[in-house]
Amino acid sequence: MSVGDVVEIDAGAAMETRKIASIQTPPVAANAGDRGGFGRRGETRGQTTVWQPLPDGPVITIPAGSTNLPVTSVTGFESGQKMAIGYGAAFPTVAQAIEKVEVVTITNVGKPGTQAWLSMDAKAGDTNIKVSSVENISVGDKIRLDIASEGHGIETVTVTRVGTQSSRTTFNGPLTGEDDPGTGLDLAEPLRFDHASNMPFSVKGTGISFKPATAFDHSSNEPVLALMNSITLDQPLTADHDIHAVVRDAKVTTAGYQGSPAPDQWVGGPALSVRAGNMVLRDSAGRVVDSQNYGGLVDPWAAEGYQAASGAGASGCSVPTPIAGGGRFGFFGMSAYSFDEPNLSAGRYPDGLDTDSNCTDFRVQSSGSLSTAVDVGANNIKVTGVEGFVAGQKIVIDAGTNLETAVIAMVGTAGGATLLTAAEEGATMITVTNVTGFSSGQTITIDSGANHETTVVASVTPGRRAFGNFSGRDATITVDAPLRFAHAVGVQVSGSGITLAAPLTRAHNSGAPIANGVPTPGAPNLYY
Repeated sequence: MSVGDVVEIDAGAAMETRKIASIQTPPVAANAGDRGGFGRRGETRGQTTVWQPLPDGPVITIPAGSTNLPVTSVTGFESGQKMAIGYGAAFPTVAQAIEKVEVVTITNVGKPGTQAWLSMDAKAGDTNIKVSSVENISVGDKIRLDIASEGHGIETVTVTRVGTQSSRTTFNGPLTGEDDPGTGLDLAEPLRFDHASNMPFSVKGTGISFKPATAFDHSSNEPVLALMNSITLDQPLTADHDIHAVVRDAKVTTAGYQGSPAPDQWVGGPALSVRAGNMVLRDSAGRVVDSQNYGGLVDPWAAEGYQAASGAGASGCSVPTPIAGGGRFGFFGMSAYSFDEPNLSAGRYPDGLDTDSNCTDFRVQSSGSLSTAVDVGANNIKVTGVEGFVAGQKIVIDAGTNLETAVIAMVGTAGGATLLTAAEEGATMITVTNVTGFSSGQTITIDSGANHETTVVASVTPGRRAFGNFSGRDATITVDAPLRFAHAVGVQVSGSGITLAAPLTRAHNSGAPIANGVPTPGAPNLYY
């Protein structure tokens, strides 16, 4: 978005149109996270949850009227920011129809919670404990120690001095004379019980302070969001708008659906991952009438179909994720999403087909990419894969202003590359730029003109990049018979590709996407 752009807030009769007067965004920073004793990985900046301490809890509730909240991370939160705090979760939690939040202003950012464990035995009467982590622990913090071990209970002690942590954890055996136990944590009260090494403890941290006081209770794992991105409008809004109402800038082409025709309904949120997630459809009374998991088994209660399939890569029953280049492989091995790729969609075909199975009810357009560049007038394209493509299909090639449609006349074999090094007459191994799409037993062509020849692939070896002491390896194809000709660097090696019914009207670069269809919002689903 840019200052001066016209934005549409909400949709239908509730929509208002305003100009952007200014934009507020946080400074660019790495997504570093806070590391607690259990080695939590960093979270996305400005997105965290209400602290869930283990072994106590597993749910704590911060009552209405509070002005401080213990959290899992403070990365991306700053004093003066607006902050949204989720509320209304039920336990055990099931998906809610509408997310509920209240908004406060941050007055101070403290430390997140820490969960760690003892690194040496602690005896009754001790006023110092050796620990695996002292990160984010402050003087005055309360420590909840142990898990109600046999013969005694949990105890809570107060930190009076924060020292150093032990040089290693004791999961692989107790500390030895060669290990540094650290100076640990000094306590205000002598311990009442003996506690064994590896017993866990938790510290809530000093958390995030804010104003005004909360109007609702907030429980562990409810979302906490820094509202660090905002736009100022040229005029005040004249109506209220719900959370997740769409805010749309027609000039933005790198977010949201960009296809044609326009959809019947724009959805602002909640935000959907392009890789995996779940959706639930409810009727006006709030009853679930349909649901799906896509890209993998994310929320089992909302999944439909047989979930107990076993074997390599099996992950329950889910709708394949519609990402260009990802084909039908769903959650595993997908390419990164790019707005230079064609729109794809997962949908029922024919419309309304519903056997209550996320595995079989949905289809996705087949997609791939060009293995080699093609010129204007070409009627054959070399592609990374041919699965799902058949003669007579209409396909789209490339994206954006260079997109064009074509009709398939004949489907051959996949693969397209060029020689990285010259190949001598009689050679049985050639070094190529890539082996994507090539397979054993496939007939391939090498070179053109007087040096053109065909041969059969015996095996392929993918290339590997250099890493550490490994110097890397080029991709190679081994053929089942010696080459009849010598071939220069850069000549084409390919399968027979896809032949088109008419010449192309545009040139397309290697890597340009192809797909056998695009979404059809407002019209019946169309899949081959």
